[in-house]
Amino acid sequence: MSDAPAYLPDGTLTFLPERLNHDPAVLRGLTNDEMWVALIVGAVVGLILGGPLAVATASIATLPTCMFLYMTLVLLGGGKLLRRAKRARPETWLYRRLQWQLAVHWGIGTQYLILHSGPWTVRRTNRLKRTAP
Repeated sequence: MSDAPAYLPDGTLTFLPERLNHDPAVLRGLTNDEMWVALIVGAVVGLILGGPLAVATASIATLPTCMFLYMTLVLLGGGKLLRRAKRARPETWLYRRLQWQLAVHWGIGTQYLILHSGPWTVRRTNRLKRTAP
């Protein structure tokens, strides 16, 4: 089956390919939402680490410079790591993995996941009677 869209005689599409509903990769394999999260995390890390440096150097320009540098590092480095982690996995893998981490380590959202692990057994409740051949 081909991915080519089927057209009606008037030129309209009979269906839209499924990949049109996916979030496009914007930068280094990150989707738009993932890019914004990476930028916010980088800005917060730059703010935390650049604050004491700005006080030590007595230069307020150090703070936005550190924020910009950490935003760049997190965006580029995080994009590379996420691209490797998400390769050949379903779209929702990252979000389910984060949900599982929160449930296992911090107990957040445990009602939504099955967290019990154990051997799978199948037992018969009625014994079968063997007949002689």
